[in-house]
Amino acid sequence: MEWVFWGLAAVCAGLVWFLLKIATTIWWKPLQLKKYFEAQGIRGPPYRLFYGNSTDITRIIDEQKSKPMPLSHDILPRVLPHLHQWAKTYGQDFIFWFGPNPRLVVPHPELIREILSTKFGNYPKPPDNPLSRQLVGQGLVGLKGEKWAQHRRIINPAFHMDLLKGMIPTIVKSSGNMLDKWSKSVQSGASEIEVLGEFRDLTADVIASTAFGSSFSEGKHIFDMQVKQMILTSELFRTVYIPGFRFLPTTKNRQRWNLEKEIRSSLRQVIDAREKTAGIEKTGSYGADLLGFMMSQNREQVGVNVKRNASLSTEEIIDECKTFYFAGHETTSVLLTWAIILLGIHQDWQERGRREVLEICGRNNYPDAGSLSRLKIVGMIINEALRLYPPAVFLLRQACEPMKLGRLSIPAGTQLVLPILAIHHDPALWGNNANDFDPGRFSEGIAKATKHPMAFMPFGLGPTICVGQNFALLEAKLVLAMILQKFSFVTSPSYTHAPLQFLTLRPQYGAQVIFHVD
Repeated sequence: MEWVFWGLAAVCAGLVWFLLKIATTIWWKPLQLKKYFEAQGIRGPPYRLFYGNSTDITRIIDEQKSKPMPLSHDILPRVLPHLHQWAKTYGQDFIFWFGPNPRLVVPHPELIREILSTKFGNYPKPPDNPLSRQLVGQGLVGLKGEKWAQHRRIINPAFHMDLLKGMIPTIVKSSGNMLDKWSKSVQSGASEIEVLGEFRDLTADVIASTAFGSSFSEGKHIFDMQVKQMILTSELFRTVYIPGFRFLPTTKNRQRWNLEKEIRSSLRQVIDAREKTAGIEKTGSYGADLLGFMMSQNREQVGVNVKRNASLSTEEIIDECKTFYFAGHETTSVLLTWAIILLGIHQDWQERGRREVLEICGRNNYPDAGSLSRLKIVGMIINEALRLYPPAVFLLRQACEPMKLGRLSIPAGTQLVLPILAIHHDPALWGNNANDFDPGRFSEGIAKATKHPMAFMPFGLGPTICVGQNFALLEAKLVLAMILQKFSFVTSPSYTHAPLQFLTLRPQYGAQVIFHVD
């Protein structure tokens, strides 16, 4: 029976080791990190075992989400209420806890430039919830290191400005169809339009046409599935992931698995059809849309360096397609929504924008590449909308090794919160009117609009800046100009001002606007 004794002893020793490891992870290590930061003058809300402050964050956000706010652009207390409250209590530099992981808030543009501009990978994106990866897969948004560089190298050429200008007729056609529908609605007496839904359909149509060469109606099934996936994903960002949970057959996990399987199958059919067509025609061309350019670039990488595996697999191309679908229409739709809400409130700037469009383009000629570049006031309006209501309200990075950041020594594994929204509304950077809608601050360009050149970062900064930035700005400027040509509008009395972070920053109850045909 001696072997039974030693077997039990081994099991007990293993159990003790396991419990000590858990205790070290969720209690001892956070306690030491807390003391380490406090010695440097950095405080924050008290750490709670296992969950950290995640339950506090959920409670504080839900309290704010349950009530609208006055018609004001001072939105930080509602959108990121936990950061706003804790900054008032503990100072601008503070830490809080997401599970056992410390998160240091870095509200300083100079330090953010250091974090985002490093080319040495010292501050990569932290590990994400495995379930959230389904939204964009292993696409550019979720990658880091050499894999990120490989994808970026292949995708960048597809977003070259000369190629994007060639997509203007497609954007004009989709936008014209939307505006014709609006005109008929207004003329029939239904002058109130919920523009968030309209812009989501428009930008979905544009990305389907420019990225995949298909219309929105053809790609609608994929878009509908991704919207469901977005809703499921949004629920994950305020919860601590429990290892192994993604494998449990819960109701929502099964929904995630089924959506992922069906989306990938649909996109695989699109890619396989391109490969088949290119093989039959033997032209070497995969099409003149974003997917075609990406596949052409990818083909050029085949054989460049076999050992480095420079090209993307079909599954990786599918992941990038998912990123196109999500980021390609989500960012632009919310940007246009906030721009229209702002101009509906601030009629003076709406009129200034309209006068510029009519002066440069006339009433019946839609903007082209040449006239678009001359629409300075429209560009200023878009920049101010991005400043007050940036699509992404914060970024997350992580110190991969002990680092010196400003005056602070940062332990390896510390997550860094870069609060874009707080920086965009900081009076120290933008003046006492930081919460006012004033596109005129951009009249001499972005660099002179603020007291620090890195204080404006709606698409990020440095090497990892959003690859689709030019596409989003081109589309938004074009659509806004076309709307100003055809309509005057005012924010509806039924509009409830309730900005909410839902992956991107959007109006919680939609965006109701009353239009008049000019």
